[in-house]
Amino acid sequence: MSKRFLLRLAGFSLAIIGTCGILSSCQKKVGEVLVEKAIEQSTGNKVDISSGGQNITIQSEGQKIEIQGSESGVWPNDLPGEVPRFAWGKIKAVTRAEMPDGKSWVVVCENVPGNIIKNYEVLLKNSGFKTVSTIITSSDGEGGSVSGEKDKLKVALMAGNGSASLSVVREP
Repeated sequence: MSKRFLLRLAGFSLAIIGTCGILSSCQKKVGEVLVEKAIEQSTGNKVDISSGGQNITIQSEGQKIEIQGSESGVWPNDLPGEVPRFAWGKIKAVTRAEMPDGKSWVVVCENVPGNIIKNYEVLLKNSGFKTVSTIITSSDGEGGSVSGEKDKLKVALMAGNGSASLSVVREP
């Protein structure tokens, strides 16, 4: 159930970002309450949502999701040091999730040049990761994905059309 719950929370968190961006500052609290109630009704779990500026935190039963929007361009300082820094493009958003079965980060980047999958694969290997999968989706090498594992860390990079998403999961 925790994975299903996480997927629901992630979907609702996107709705929260849109809602909070549209509502004025005095209505943000009303928006938070409405979204909390919607999530609680769909999941059956108590949810607490708090926002500060463009950052949003959703907590429920030992699980926490944080969406960092106001510090775009900043590499997450709590990301495990073994994970190679993704140095292409500009960081647009960072999402963190804490659950009993681990912690995860997603770093979304824009203005990413093509042909970076093989470059990041080399960085993973040089950092001691075992490459699990590398897929190049176009003949010019612009899009694709690479994933690797090291101890209790799993890293996956997906890129294409000038965007990239780096996902990191640390198991307990």
